[in-house]
Amino acid sequence: MTNLSRMSAIALLAFPLIACGPAEDPTGVIPQGHLDAMDKAKDVENVLQDAQKKQMEGIDKDE
Repeated sequence: MTNLSRMSAIALLAFPLIACGPAEDPTGVIPQGHLDAMDKAKDVENVLQDAQKKQMEGIDKDE
């Protein structure tokens, strides 16, 4: 067997082991722009919930 065919055989056998290596660190998987948008959406949701509470309190006072 020539050196080239040996190296090819080793590479073919080693590739699955390398491909199944340890998982990457999940930190930073979600892009920062998406995280910022999620934070803004949470803020909007909180504002809407506060407005709804105030409206419900106003309805309760009128009764």
